[in-house]
Amino acid sequence: MPLLALAAGTGVAACGSSTPLNSLSVSTQVGSQGSSSSSAPVAQGTSIEVQVTVTNIGSGALRGVTIRLPVPSGFVYTNTVSVVQNGDSVRSADIAPVSREATLTWGAWTIGPGGAGQPSQVVVTANLLATGAAGQSKLAPEVFATGYASSLTGAPATLQITPAPSLNLVVRVSPASVTAGSLVTYHAVITNTGSGAAAATDLGITLPSDFDYVTTTSTSGNASTSGGTYPIPGSVIPTWSGFDIPGQGSGGPGILSLNFQVRVLPDVPRGIYQATASLVASNGSATQNELQLNFAALAPVEVTGAGPAPSNS
Repeated sequence: MPLLALAAGTGVAACGSSTPLNSLSVSTQVGSQGSSSSSAPVAQGTSIEVQVTVTNIGSGALRGVTIRLPVPSGFVYTNTVSVVQNGDSVRSADIAPVSREATLTWGAWTIGPGGAGQPSQVVVTANLLATGAAGQSKLAPEVFATGYASSLTGAPATLQITPAPSLNLVVRVSPASVTAGSLVTYHAVITNTGSGAAAATDLGITLPSDFDYVTTTSTSGNASTSGGTYPIPGSVIPTWSGFDIPGQGSGGPGILSLNFQVRVLPDVPRGIYQATASLVASNGSATQNELQLNFAALAPVEVTGAGPAPSNS
């Protein structure tokens, strides 16, 4: 996942000695796809990587270095991805946050002076999950060191939580009991109860063996179907592609409803047959730009006759 540099550090005086902690630099990066920016979009329900790099730019060692990161509003800390020590950096205490902590602390390190072409630094990467409503949040790490009453604070980066879809699929079939050789009608309904649209939605339904797609008889709902494509007759995995389903509004959820006919071939044995489905859509995230859902055991059909009984072997 590419990382965009968003901020450089500045010394901030705290209580006690006013000597600035100016022999360290701190930078903050966030995972994104795109050009460098001072902000990054994060779709609701998706994660973003935050990377804090602390580098010793002075001529002496610094001890007891810790990194503190308040979790911004609308986000939840899930896990630490990695902790990397470069150059003359040694961990002196194992301090690490736990899931869902409000203020994250990592430490502690002794960071020596860097050599020629080899910086001494600590790089911490963590995952934050966007759980809040759409809006902006600020992110700014603080770095502390033993013997300094001042901290080093990174210039804040902006995280923009953007609306995202939340999709569900229901598939029914009628009639639910047929003889081999008959036609059945499947009714598939996709609902979007999320705050954002599900763009370029694709629905693929894997039919039981020897169930052949015939035609789509109708579409309904408030989704845009103008750019959509429909399955080819005879498909075992009919796929509908390119539909835009709006998010939840004052009038209710976004809906795409499809009715399609399927022929149960004459040689299908007696038994109960179910379909599976996959649903793929763009979720508006710059880092995780596809929402994919899988569904099993859908729309059981009982075939009651006109075929040999299934073997028990």
